[in-house]
Amino acid sequence: MGIQPPEGYIVDQALIGYLDYARAAFHTDAAFAAVWGAEPSNDQLELWDICREMCFRIAWKPYMYSQTLPNLLQSMQAETLVVWGEQDRIVPISACEAYMAALPNARQVTVAGCGHAVDMEKPEELARLVTEFAGAA
Repeated sequence: MGIQPPEGYIVDQALIGYLDYARAAFHTDAAFAAVWGAEPSNDQLELWDICREMCFRIAWKPYMYSQTLPNLLQSMQAETLVVWGEQDRIVPISACEAYMAALPNARQVTVAGCGHAVDMEKPEELARLVTEFAGAA
């Protein structure tokens, strides 16, 4: 779980269907289809539903954020890379800004043409960013 956005809200999975939530993780429907196909399989839909149920079990109150995390992060001394999708429709950019304020040695990189699922939309770019960051540390 993450930081509560100071402005805006984390998209509530209980208010939309699990397929709509999965689509919202990508910046466009075409980006979603490039990873999952135009119509995900029934097995995939079932897995998303199971994952959503588990999120409800472990991250419901408060929804998807930890009230103590900002204070805990302030004591972290390690250099940190925060990667954010420019068109993230799941978690507002204000949460990224809160991470940056809480982490004393953080560097932010915003990935253009990408939503919340940076690892699936732009895996090569994410790998490059992480490799460069780890090599520089």
